[in-house]
Formats: sequence, C-alpha cells, structure tokens
Amino acid sequence: MEKDFIKNHYGNLSVEYFEQIILENEKAIIKFAFTYVKDWAVAEDISQEVFIKVYKNIATFNRDSKLRTWLFSITANQCKDYLRKSGKTTKWLNDFFKGLQKQNDENPENILLEHEEKKSIGKALLSLPVKYREVLVLYYYEDLSTEEIAKLLHINSSTIRSRLERGRKQLKKWSEGGLK
Repeated sequence: MEKDFIKNHYGNLSVEYFEQIILENEKAIIKFAFTYVKDWAVAEDISQEVFIKVYKNIATFNRDSKLRTWLFSITANQCKDYLRKSGKTTKWLNDFFKGLQKQNDENPENILLEHEEKKSIGKALLSLPVKYREVLVLYYYEDLSTEEIAKLLHINSSTIRSRLERGRKQLKKWSEGGLK
C-alpha cells in the first residue's frame, strides 16, 4: 500500500488513502504517544494532531524513509511539544498494555497471570526515562530497526543500541526488585 500511495498520490492525498493510513497506524501512534505522556486521552488527542499534520504536510514527506517512520517522528515531536508546553511531568496510567491482551482459550488463572505480568512490565517501562522508553517501544513493539529509530529520532544508531542495552538493564534490575 505504501509504495502505491507514494507513487500515485504523493502531494495529493485522497480521502481513501488517508483513511487507510489512519486505520493501519492509529493504534500504534496512540500507544507510542502514551509512552511519552502516560495519559490515554492526551495520547489520543496527540494522534489526531499527528494525522492532521500528515494530511497538511504530505508533500513534505521524504520518500527515502517509510511512511510509518515519518508518522512516529511526527508523534515524538508532538509529544515533546506537549510536555514542554504543558510543563507537566507525566501521569501514571494503570495499564499500558490495555487492548494488547490477546483473547485466547487459556484458563482464567493463566489469563490473569499474563495480564498482571504485562501490567507490571508496562509499569516498569513507564518508570524508565523517556530516552530509554521510546527506543524500547519502537524496537520491541513497533518492530523498527535501530537504523529506522536513529533516523526517526535524529540520533546515531550506535546511541540507539546503547539506549536499548541500558533500558534492558534497567528493566532487568526492576524485575529483580532493584528499582521501585
């Protein structure tokens, strides 16, 4: 879809393609925004702003990168602007993985344990500094490569790899009871 979109509609975004972009990326954008702002309502508002910017600025899209990478870049910038403008540190939300829990036929006890584990990991992830949290989310949950994350955040890929390693170590410390 992306190549056809770029090839046929660059600079002239049709409603159908724009709706398709939203359908395919909205949940990921909201979840990524949440890692910054830690508030679902604000993350949803930011995602709307992101898609408005995409619609208005599609002509500036650099065809050398993926559309999804561009969306994450806009989202990161929107979140940073929001945090800077609001002066807010961020709020805790009980369940980062809301909506991620898969529906399956496991017994209720296993489902509950899995939910609690995800909730615990989500809380640990949200306790990390943004510079570690954003690379972990982009790498593990959005399946972006270190090179794609580096382009998105305008940082060297070696810095991304370092942040991934440091973020993993902090999560490991947390899982061993070392961080509160």
